[in-house]
Amino acid sequence: MMIIFWLGAAFLIYYLYQNGSFNTSARKNPEALLKERFVNGEIDEATYLQMKETLKG
Repeated sequence: MMIIFWLGAAFLIYYLYQNGSFNTSARKNPEALLKERFVNGEIDEATYLQMKETLKG
């Protein structure tokens, strides 16, 4: 009986991981993600400001 419990728990963890439930970036708001991209150098300042204005729109 315990084996069934542990197999079920393992399946649940696997399912949640595959569906992105443990993905922390999915919980961030768009402005935070945009700022993170700017800080990481993925986008330049002009693009950052333009996208920030679009989000406020």
